[in-house]
Amino acid sequence: MTAAQAGTVPAVDSASVVLLRDGPPRSEDGGNVEVLLLERHLDSDFAGGAYVFPGGKVDAADRELDPARWTGRPLSWWQPRLGAATPNDALGLLVCAVRETFEEAGILLATREDGQALTGDDLSQDSFRRARQQLSDRSQGWDWRGWLEDEALTLDLGSLALWSWWVTPEGQHRRFDTRFFITPLPAGQVAAHDRIETTALVWSRPEDALAEQARGAAVIIFPTRRNLQALSGHSSAHVVWERALASTEPVPRIQPTIVMVEGRPMVQHPHESEPSPV
Repeated sequence: MTAAQAGTVPAVDSASVVLLRDGPPRSEDGGNVEVLLLERHLDSDFAGGAYVFPGGKVDAADRELDPARWTGRPLSWWQPRLGAATPNDALGLLVCAVRETFEEAGILLATREDGQALTGDDLSQDSFRRARQQLSDRSQGWDWRGWLEDEALTLDLGSLALWSWWVTPEGQHRRFDTRFFITPLPAGQVAAHDRIETTALVWSRPEDALAEQARGAAVIIFPTRRNLQALSGHSSAHVVWERALASTEPVPRIQPTIVMVEGRPMVQHPHESEPSPV
């Protein structure tokens, strides 16, 4: 019996990026790292109205990017860490992370071929704005690889550090096998939501976002909350990113389950005894 016949929707490979920056110092707890959160459109068929990190599913073209169009650690290094079946599957996750961050947040983790960093002026040019719009228009199925070559751009996959790995519980109508990466906001770039899949953008300390969720002022789903909790209390975006880059510890693949508690759906973490709100 196949997964579809059994009623279980397969989880598709996807990637999400937690953009970090340093905010104003907070003396009470020392944490001043801020993260970028996007509010998904209410009509979205996944996590509508929730605050999320930029991200999405891997496209076939992500796995086939020319080696001349990216820099970073070799795919043989990434493959086991990402749990990817092939080096090209590892490449797909990394390229997806960069592409989705550009599409949804307007931040492009890339340089010119000569190593020159991109600026806000670059991203405001018509060519970059059109490319982002074409990526956002899913009806086109636009392949951005030709545009990357025309603009002499090289994706900076070395700026990505693996942070966590979450899988949507079984029984959901859409399921994702998501690798979460972290990276500092590139100097000179300014984030802006896409106004298609997302309706708002906010930079927030993880602690503040969690407090908003706790009092019912924001919707933040379970994996996002857990990522925010893990980022709480850090005093420097670059320090937490560099630690993640240097870590040799494997990142566990976490797949919660949905359980009913007094008629209410809850999320059960596989390594915890008490369920949590969805």
